[in-house]
Amino acid sequence: MIVKALAASTLTAPAVRDLLALPAMAPVADEAFLDHGSSVLGWEFTMLVCDAERTRHGHVLSYDEDNPVGSRSATFNLVFAEAYPYDPEAEANVRGLTDDVRGWADELGGRFSTDPAPDTCETLLAEASATVSGVLGSEPVRTVRSDGRFSLGPFALCRIWRTDAHAVVLTPLQDHGPYGYLTHFVLVLTPCHADEELPADDTALRAWVLDRIDW
Repeated sequence: MIVKALAASTLTAPAVRDLLALPAMAPVADEAFLDHGSSVLGWEFTMLVCDAERTRHGHVLSYDEDNPVGSRSATFNLVFAEAYPYDPEAEANVRGLTDDVRGWADELGGRFSTDPAPDTCETLLAEASATVSGVLGSEPVRTVRSDGRFSLGPFALCRIWRTDAHAVVLTPLQDHGPYGYLTHFVLVLTPCHADEELPADDTALRAWVLDRIDW
């Protein structure tokens, strides 16, 4: 799979720590949530992925509860890069989609490149993985290569860590809008009790990941 355009914002240790801290925070009242997100967490509204937040570190954060602060049942999706997987049969879309990715980089202050080398996306994810491992103090417990159910490409490694109450997943993931074709690179925090066993089979593990994190 050829990647035509890539926007990347470095996934830093402070950004990872902020994500991991969200379920353990003291809950806030629903009527105070928006102000808390802005004044305390440093979030601001964005529509780059969906109705989401731009964090103080310049990443896009979405979640599946109206008020997720302090919630141990919420799933959080932190998007730190965007790729355009090139389809030769959709040549007419090249300029528009490349411009979308360039706009993403411009708005988030990230790096932008056209026609990145084939291993660039793998390197980006490997660097992010090293950061996550450094924060968690452990290597991923499982890895599995993504496929067409995750996105149109690139089919890079999906990595999974475990904590006492959550799974931490680093993976490419398809875009359901507003672009409809691009691939997000995400770090996801999703509930997963320490006693829950991950599927041993790679096909079943891919299905487990998508069931937990795809929005």
